Formats: sequence, C-alpha cells, structure tokens
Amino acid sequence: MGECRFLLDRSVGGRLLIARLRGAGWDAVTLAEQFGDERAQRMADEEWIAAGTRAGFVLLAKDHRIASRPLEALAVHVNDARVVTFARGELTAAQMGDLCLLHEAAIHRLARVQPPFVMALTAAGLRRKRLNVP
Repeated sequence: MGECRFLLDRSVGGRLLIARLRGAGWDAVTLAEQFGDERAQRMADEEWIAAGTRAGFVLLAKDHRIASRPLEALAVHVNDARVVTFARGELTAAQMGDLCLLHEAAIHRLARVQPPFVMALTAAGLRRKRLNVP
C-alpha cells in the first residue's frame, strides 16, 4: 500500500485483524511484534502512543475515547500522533477489517495529513475527533 505503516493496539483483534490487513497489502504490526509481548501487555496508552509515533506509525486503536481522555489526548497532542480508532467499540475483528478495507484509500492518505489527530472510522468514513487538550 505504500507510505503508511500501522501499529495496532492490543485491543483491535490481534491475529485476525493483522492477518486481514497484511493480506490486503498493508504494512502493519502489532504492539507485541514491535515491543515484545511482555512489554506490550504492560504499556500504558500514553507510552505506546509516544513510542509508536516516534517509530513512524499511524496508530490503530479500538477506542475513540482516546481523544477525550486527558492523558491519552495529551499524548496524541504532544507526540504529533496520527490515530485511527473505531467509532463503535463492539465491532469484531472481522468487522474492523471490513471497515478498514472499505475505507483503505482514505486511511492511507492520513500519512499526508498534518498531525496531531484522532480519526473515528465508521461505515460512512473517517471523522476527526476533537482532542481534549488545553
């Protein structure tokens, strides 16, 4: 797919979603692959947001409330993170994969969008979330 590299949070379905995205040509890794399973399990959201952004990833997380929780929103802001979340938390890994592939062109264009941002992914597409930062 090109210029976008994705880091998947531990909450987005693990092996099923990563296999689906890779099968479609996405450059994607899980937190466990990037940082080791033990460290990935212990990482606070603020830590993986910072580390993933420094490593050049667009971050893929399940919970869109990352934009409203003060510590997570601040981590997105100060690290100039690019984050894609799912607007509905009850989605299965298969449904998340369907949404990603349905909107993959728009998602991949995010590599050129000025950070920081959190985008919520819905069936209708991407919607920018307001960051809860001072």
